[in-house]
Amino acid sequence: MNRLLNVCCTLAVTLLLVLAGCGKTEQTSSEPKEETKKTRIVEHFMGTTEVPMNPEKVVVLSHVSWEGSLVSVGVKPYAVMAYDNEFPPHLKDELKGVKALPYADEFSPEQIIDLDPDLLIISDRYKPLYDQLADTIPTVVIEVGGDWKEDHLKITEAVGKLEEGKKVIAELEKEAKEIGKRIKEKVGNETFMAVAIGKKDIRVFGTKNHATNALLFDDLGLTPAEGLPEDFGENISIEGLAKYNPDHIIDITYFNSGEFYDTVTQGKVWNSLKAVKNNHVYKLTTTWGFWDPIERKKGLQEIEKLLVSQ
Repeated sequence: MNRLLNVCCTLAVTLLLVLAGCGKTEQTSSEPKEETKKTRIVEHFMGTTEVPMNPEKVVVLSHVSWEGSLVSVGVKPYAVMAYDNEFPPHLKDELKGVKALPYADEFSPEQIIDLDPDLLIISDRYKPLYDQLADTIPTVVIEVGGDWKEDHLKITEAVGKLEEGKKVIAELEKEAKEIGKRIKEKVGNETFMAVAIGKKDIRVFGTKNHATNALLFDDLGLTPAEGLPEDFGENISIEGLAKYNPDHIIDITYFNSGEFYDTVTQGKVWNSLKAVKNNHVYKLTTTWGFWDPIERKKGLQEIEKLLVSQ
C-alpha cells in the first residue's frame, strides 16, 4: 500500500513539473521578440550610409524629378517636393497619395524629422541636412550631375533596386534607338535646338551635361544646330536668338504663356527663324528636364509623334 502511495506521489510531482514547464514555455513564447532590421551600406556624395534593406518611408528632396526613378522600379515615395503643390505633369498619376512638400531651397531639420522617414534622399543642394540629420535618419546625398543615368542608378541603389534600375535604362536605350532611327528617316541631318522661355530670358540648351541634351543628341542621335553651347546651355536675350537658325526647335517651356513668352514668340527675331517659318516648332507637354526614365519615355514618344506625323 505504501509502495503504491509512493508511486502515485512520484507521478503527481512529475505531472506538476511538466505542467509548470509548459506554462513557462508558453509564457516565454508570448513575449514580444525584437526583430533586427537588415541593412546595407550605400556609398554616396558625402561618404557611406547604412540604410534599411527595404525602406518603406522614402523622402526625396531635389529640384529634378528623381521620384520618377523610384516609381520606375516600383517604389512609391512617401514625400517629395511639389511646385505650387503640384507634382511634375508626367508623374501626376504615379504620385497620387504622396505627401507634397513645398518647393524650397532650404528645409529645417524639424520639417524632415516630423515626416519620420526611414530613408532620406537629397541632392547636394541640401547638404546641410546631411550634417544635421545623418546620425538619426539614414541619408543619401546625390550630386546633380550631367549624366541622369548616374543619378538614377544611385537612387535605385539606395532603395535596394539597383538591378531593376539597370534594366530600366537598358529598355529605355533600346526604345530611344528605335525611335531615333524612325525620326532620322524622316528628317535626315536637319538640325535641332531645344529652348525653354522663362519669365525674363531664354534658355538655349547645349549639347552635353544635361538630361535634355542627352535625350536629343545621344539617345535619339539628332543633329545639333550650329553654334550650340558645348556645355549644358546658356541663358540669352531675345536678340541672342539671331545667332541660331535651326531647322527644328523643341520648345520645353514649362509655362507656354505669360507676357515674356508672348513677346518672344510674337516678335520679329523669333519669327525670322527658319524653324518658325517652316512650322517646325514643337511644344512638348513633357517639360521637366528629362531627369527621370518615366519622363524620358513619355518625351521620346511625344517627340516621335510630333516629328514623324508631320
